[in-house]
Order: sequence, then structure tokens, then C-alpha cells
Amino acid sequence: MKALRLAWLGIRAEDYEGTLRLFRETLGLATEFEEPDTVELSLPDGTRVQLFAPGHRYHEAFAGCGPVPLFEVDDLDEAERRLRGEGLDVGERERDSAWEWFDFRGPDGNLYELARRRG
Repeated sequence: MKALRLAWLGIRAEDYEGTLRLFRETLGLATEFEEPDTVELSLPDGTRVQLFAPGHRYHEAFAGCGPVPLFEVDDLDEAERRLRGEGLDVGERERDSAWEWFDFRGPDGNLYELARRRG
């Protein structure tokens, strides 16, 4: 298993509107999609940043965490086997139309995610 790139960063935003203004207006990130309690923005290289407002399920899931990085990997199955073999706490897999991913707690206690593109 090899990490290919930092693909996404999830941010639990207590001041959702202020944080959205910072990323959209001040930093100039483009909006990729927007729903009532979340927005995903992109940098020119394709890296995504997703903000989660209070009430969104990831806002609650990321409680006590800083930003959560997602690394694209070449072999998600091998990554999961290796992490479990190291005794790390690995979450359930999730998927959407483009990605499959899972989160895990690193030895430092931080939350991380690994993913692969689908199809």
C-alpha cells in the first residue's frame, strides 16, 4: 500500500458561515457542491476541502478532532489489513459514486481517512 496524495481535508466548523467566507471569499476556493450543512470546495490542483456545520453527522463524528485529512491510496484493502494488523481502530467503509473510504485513529489519537477512487 502506498499513499498517493492528500486528496481531501474535512473541517468541523463551529462558525460555519465565517469559515465558509474565509475559504470561499478570502482564499478563493471554488464551490464543488453545497448542501444545507456542508460544502465542498476545491483548490486549483483538485484537492478538496469540506466544511461541516453543527448538526451535520460529520460535525458530530469529528468532535474533539482537528481537521481530518484523507489520503488517496493505491490499495485500500491492503491498507485496511495493515492498519488492523497494527492494532489500530479502523472504522466502517463508506462510499459514494466516486470514492470508497474509511477512517482510523492513528497512534497519536488523531482521526485520519484513507480512500480509493471507484471504477
